[in-house]
Amino acid sequence: MTHSLTLTAVADRVAGSGLDSAILKELFSDPSMSGPLLLLSRSEVTRNYRRLKAALPRVEIHYAVKPNNEFTIIDEIYKCGGNFDVCSAGEIDMVLKTGIDPAGLVHSHPVKSIEEFDLAIEKGIEIFVVDNPEEIKKLARYTHKSLKILVRYRINNNSKAVVNLQYKFGCLPEDVLSLARQIENNGHDFYGLCFHIGSQCLYPENYVAAIETAHELIRVLDVNGFDTRLLDIGGGFPVEYAEPILPLETFCRPVSDALDEHIRPGIKIVSEPGRAIAASCVTLVTTVLGKSMRDGKMWYYLDDGLYSTFSGIVYDQCQYPVVTLKEDKPMLSVLSGPTCDSFDVMYDGLMIPEHEVGDRILFLSTGAYCSVSGSSFNALKRPSYRIIP
Repeated sequence: MTHSLTLTAVADRVAGSGLDSAILKELFSDPSMSGPLLLLSRSEVTRNYRRLKAALPRVEIHYAVKPNNEFTIIDEIYKCGGNFDVCSAGEIDMVLKTGIDPAGLVHSHPVKSIEEFDLAIEKGIEIFVVDNPEEIKKLARYTHKSLKILVRYRINNNSKAVVNLQYKFGCLPEDVLSLARQIENNGHDFYGLCFHIGSQCLYPENYVAAIETAHELIRVLDVNGFDTRLLDIGGGFPVEYAEPILPLETFCRPVSDALDEHIRPGIKIVSEPGRAIAASCVTLVTTVLGKSMRDGKMWYYLDDGLYSTFSGIVYDQCQYPVVTLKEDKPMLSVLSGPTCDSFDVMYDGLMIPEHEVGDRILFLSTGAYCSVSGSSFNALKRPSYRIIP
């Protein structure tokens, strides 16, 4: 059972997200608003970028486009001097609108179709990631230029991230040397190493262990004549949703220390944060479309649901903080979406004050893995973005 939060209770957090409480209060009562709304704060994008950069001073930030590809975020990262991690031709096209040099992008998808490979190279991408021999075989067709190839490895760790990205990708550390040789044999450049512990990783020791493994791999590669010039430490840095977590600076301190201890100067280090940049800069504003007392619980039917912005509950295992303007006695409630599907239920057992049709309910930190994974099921209106400073 979880409780909603009042706007008063989250005033500091809302202000820290670049939002003006006066704007939010106005939205709670604006009769002209039609359909769900995503408030995106430019200043929060910049704040998150700078905060992470300060916490990891040796690391260059390559924003992972996949959690939220809204161009406002991409544009703010570019203005901050950041770079990008891309996984498809579509994402490449988005970031190239900024005018950035494609040679500096990292194409981090370890398994690509030939068509995706061809399009990426045609657009000027030079840095790619592989984790298996079959992917390396695809490199043989590109004889007109030498590509810079990173090998992605995985480690064994007892504490898993909420979304375990090592389950699907990453070779064993003992396979790295063989893959480096195959890259060179196919006429391309072994450029470095990468790992990705997973998304919403709550345990900095996992990064430390992966960095220690990188140290050992670099030593073996040195002995065998391979020059490691780049280490990509992935993303996955956690953000606060309904439960408190370590402050970002506290979380990153052992990671930064491990990089200084184990990765020699001269090796470029990059990271691919997505959630840590995008999550807190978006707030979802919904409207109550209907209500009904069912089996002792008050059901509220909102204009956004699991098939749209709340898809992050399904795919990303998130529970977003619920904010209401009301401060009355809470009652046992259910929040459901607007579709005709009974699966479309976001919160069951929520304690929230009674609301009326037309009332607004807000959800914080809905910027990562929400709108990008939603659909147009039932041909319902998807939320629109409103950009704020």
